[in-house]
Amino acid sequence: MNFDSKSVAAIVLCLAFYLAYSHYLSTKYPNKDAQTAGEQQTPAGVTPPGTTPASAIPPALGTPAAALAEAQAALPKLAAEDLVVETDTNIYKFDAEIGGLTAVSLKGYQTEKVVGAPPINLLQEPLVLQGTIDPKQTAPVRGVFGAERTGRTVRFTRLTPTFKIAQEYTIPDKGYAAKLKVMFTNVTGGPLELPAGGLLTRQKITFRKAQSFGFIPGTVVERDQLVRYDGANNLQLNDLQTYCAEPEAIRGQNLALDFIGFDKHYFLDVLLPKAKKLSLDVSVVEYSEAHCALAFTLFDSFGMVAANETVALDFDTYFGPKDLEILKAIDPKLEESLDLGMFAFIARPLLAVIEGFKKLTGNYGIAIILLTIALKILFYPLMRASAVSMHKMKKLNPEMTAIREKFKDDKAKQQQELMKFMGANKINPMKGCLPILPQIPVFFAYYTVLQTSIHLRHAPFFGWIDDLAAMDPYFITPLLMGVAMFVQQKLTPTTGMDKTQEKILLFMPIMFTFMMLTLPAGLTLYMLTNTVVGILQQRWLYHKLDKLNA
Repeated sequence: MNFDSKSVAAIVLCLAFYLAYSHYLSTKYPNKDAQTAGEQQTPAGVTPPGTTPASAIPPALGTPAAALAEAQAALPKLAAEDLVVETDTNIYKFDAEIGGLTAVSLKGYQTEKVVGAPPINLLQEPLVLQGTIDPKQTAPVRGVFGAERTGRTVRFTRLTPTFKIAQEYTIPDKGYAAKLKVMFTNVTGGPLELPAGGLLTRQKITFRKAQSFGFIPGTVVERDQLVRYDGANNLQLNDLQTYCAEPEAIRGQNLALDFIGFDKHYFLDVLLPKAKKLSLDVSVVEYSEAHCALAFTLFDSFGMVAANETVALDFDTYFGPKDLEILKAIDPKLEESLDLGMFAFIARPLLAVIEGFKKLTGNYGIAIILLTIALKILFYPLMRASAVSMHKMKKLNPEMTAIREKFKDDKAKQQQELMKFMGANKINPMKGCLPILPQIPVFFAYYTVLQTSIHLRHAPFFGWIDDLAAMDPYFITPLLMGVAMFVQQKLTPTTGMDKTQEKILLFMPIMFTFMMLTLPAGLTLYMLTNTVVGILQQRWLYHKLDKLNA
């Protein structure tokens, strides 16, 4: 066949265009044709001469596709009853379709304070944790797992052209902790470079709203948060709805990651990697106003893996309550998951004392009352200093009234003369605030304890109060507290105050009553006890001071 010069030139140009365009496509879409068994195969790292990275080997160089499918189909299976494992505290339910967990129920904790209520299930959506050799994978593999069980160990296995990948769960007889091992076995005839890790996904995490009463902010009960602790940045808590709507970069390379997972207010489900350093990536796979789906990849570089060699990533898991004693026994770092806020240094001793009083009395409500009385005794010197100052101001009130009357048309001069008079008589009006100031951090620390302590969840007091961590359903204790605060305010001398200040102080009980309506009954019980004991201390002190000055 004869070709003229124009034909040859056209063929050369077409071939050049084809090669250039093919190079462009391979650069722009490097993984387009490398997807096998639900995984994208992505080269990673630098490959020594004579070796091939695992993710770059097409099926033709590893196991043929037909043989791979046949071997996959021959993997062992388990009956449904063999996919359920129990401890004395938990029930784990596995699913071979995803090679992971679909439910972890806590036997000792009910969903609500109702007879016959089901146990808490920490997984409202499946927890998929799969081994992966692709750092960019976000979608879990489905339907290709073999399942085996030996005693209390359940193993899920799948095959790729280059590696056999397995995740193995070992469930203990007792407790909330379990072990997870993700294993990679080189099934080719030569060494392969392996950057590999675990893909952790949670599908359709439903956002839970705060309870509320009218326009008063309510308490947040068992909300879901993304929790991470790495020892250097300390504890990171991200509200899931906020995080999913506006994703933040919490990814990083070579992190000293102590644990990562989900904080459910009173409960925790987390992974604790055993590797000293891991790389972390987090992706928001799906988001709506009602729910979101997240994918985590926890990666490590294993370097070169010889033929038939198996390497593994090891994790501990925790699915259970945020109980300090239990968390500390498993791993002291887990204690950090109990976020007690900026006043943690006060909250921790308060929690310990409440636990001590509860052991003595058998009732958390009585323990709160006893702790409140103990705090009032502790703060008594400040209370006494305030009472002495107020009593002294009461005696000198006629003279101070005379000064106000004399300089009623010159407020600046009036204030100057009052300060001079109080200085000469060694009166410090700020002493009246002394008992209040220490109670502010104690109040917030108490609030945090009552909102986060698992022991107070569903803990009864008496009568209508059957859950100290929830609001008083009939608002009886907040209303009693408001009345007690009003009485205390009326009994407190208002010497040195003008009429406007007196009215503002009388409004405080009303404001506090509305604030306490939806706060935990345990916190309201503390405020009520604190106010009643304060009235008794105040009346006794004024009686003693009146007798001394009679």
